[in-house]
Amino acid sequence: MKPGKLDGENLSEQVSLLDKDNSALKRLAHILDLVLQAAMIFTGLGLAILIFTQVVMRYLLDSSFAGTEEAAILLAIWTYFLGMGYATKRRAHIHGGIVSLIVSDPFKIQLIRFIGSIICSIAACVFGYYASKYGFFIIEKGRMSLYLQWPKGLWSAGMIFGFAMMVGYFLIQTVTDFRAMLAAKKQSNSTLNSLIKD
Repeated sequence: MKPGKLDGENLSEQVSLLDKDNSALKRLAHILDLVLQAAMIFTGLGLAILIFTQVVMRYLLDSSFAGTEEAAILLAIWTYFLGMGYATKRRAHIHGGIVSLIVSDPFKIQLIRFIGSIICSIAACVFGYYASKYGFFIIEKGRMSLYLQWPKGLWSAGMIFGFAMMVGYFLIQTVTDFRAMLAAKKQSNSTLNSLIKD
């Protein structure tokens, strides 16, 4: 056996193992994405049905139950915070695009995006910390809702979960932007070297 052939086979095996790991991570991310979308659809439809029920009970049957208002607020909180995490994942949150109009160097654009991701990650961590601190305080107190007698921690859990998702996705974006910045720097260096040689 030739040593070069053996090394090549080992390298191919290592690459295929990495591909398997990567595909397993992609499958897990896809499953989590589907669960998140299903939860948003469930909470959104549940909120619409509860509001419709409230209108029918109040104006057609002339009787209202305040418990439906509590449940509607619960679903609205979960819808909002799930949507907040999902918007962060999709990078659909509000951000400016003026940088690409002023700066043309890809490295500088990626550097600015990286700095923006760091700032967003820090802000999400700070807000998430205080939201979680308040949420865990409510959960520890064990308070119950007025009409349904559900634990008020259900309302706080939506906020904690939403901020946890937001922080996680901002950290992933920070790492992604850092890698894109390094790739842009490498590309601009290779372009500069090729121009100098010519």
